[in-house]
Amino acid sequence: MTETAKPQLAPRDLCTGCGACSSGCPKGAIHMVRDREGFLYPQISDGCVSCGHCAHVCPVLKQREVRSQPAAFIVWNENETVRVQSTAGGVFTALAEFALESGGVVFGAAVDEKLQVRHIAVKNKEDIRMLRGAKPIQSELGEAYQQVQMYLEQGRFVLFSGTPCQVDGLYRFLGEHPENLLTCDFACGGVVSPGVWGRFVESMNYVKRHRAVEVRFCEKMKGEKDRRFRVRFEGGGTFDAPLGKSQMGRGIARRLFLRPACYHCAYANTNRPADLTMGALWDLPKESCQKGSVSLLLINTVKGAHIFDRLPLKREGWALEEAVADNAALRGAAVQPPDRQKFFEELERLPFRKVCDRFLSLRPYQGQQGDKWAALKEKLWKKR
Repeated sequence: MTETAKPQLAPRDLCTGCGACSSGCPKGAIHMVRDREGFLYPQISDGCVSCGHCAHVCPVLKQREVRSQPAAFIVWNENETVRVQSTAGGVFTALAEFALESGGVVFGAAVDEKLQVRHIAVKNKEDIRMLRGAKPIQSELGEAYQQVQMYLEQGRFVLFSGTPCQVDGLYRFLGEHPENLLTCDFACGGVVSPGVWGRFVESMNYVKRHRAVEVRFCEKMKGEKDRRFRVRFEGGGTFDAPLGKSQMGRGIARRLFLRPACYHCAYANTNRPADLTMGALWDLPKESCQKGSVSLLLINTVKGAHIFDRLPLKREGWALEEAVADNAALRGAAVQPPDRQKFFEELERLPFRKVCDRFLSLRPYQGQQGDKWAALKEKLWKKR
């Protein structure tokens, strides 16, 4: 008996890990499995009947629709407390509150009790705080797509926020753009390996002799321009340092442990899959009347424009070309550093702290080009 050929999914270096294939498999024959770098990839089991649905819903294997150019705005929440607790101008909170006041459900990335990043559903305003703040780790979606579909079929309004590839994966999974679904992505510079982040957490737990219970990747401190990487431990201990001076921050800035697909990102432009795109704004125009924390917001669809008009946000129009010039994630994919492969090779055979000291110290180790590394240091978290 001839064995049925299994479907061909996206090439490994282009697979975003969105999980549309796994979530949409009618036989439950595709499972998301971690590789040696700590990223999830689809694995087809013997239960596959070669129906081809997985390949049909894979965003990487489909031609993307080319939309008209979005409108760009500088926006900020009027609530100063919300802005302080947010990465930028507090736009997401306004969106989430609108969804919940409409009787809806909000999906976004949260940090669980083990400090791993996962997508969860929020149904009350008190829990919006769990979804606030930048989380550079690739989130695990789990059954989020199926849950979104369930709530939509119940007639409830749903706000789904995530990376552009996750939003695109959701639409492919659903096979349509439901009227009661609002999506927002963000200008993403790439997602960090959950496996590498897990090693950071284990290392911090060992050094502090207490379990880490809370993390803020881009903490705002009054009077400081630089963001801080802040971890709280059981018993009240903390790790607190400027993000760019922490090893985690330097790894992110160097794009050292991003998902391989991030170096070929098809979404690093203004042709966005979501209704709205949120982004950091690094160089505030001199003519802006707001001098505090603000966000870049792209309005990509008519639905997004309709919702935007109903949000209690302060706003200023901005030329799209200026917005693109300000945010590198809208201009092109992250550049893969030459020592990425070496980093993961040594991660398998050496103690984690030794690997960090070798690849993430302020002083370049032998084999790095010192002049290029010095230039990167000067640009940490600038023009992401």
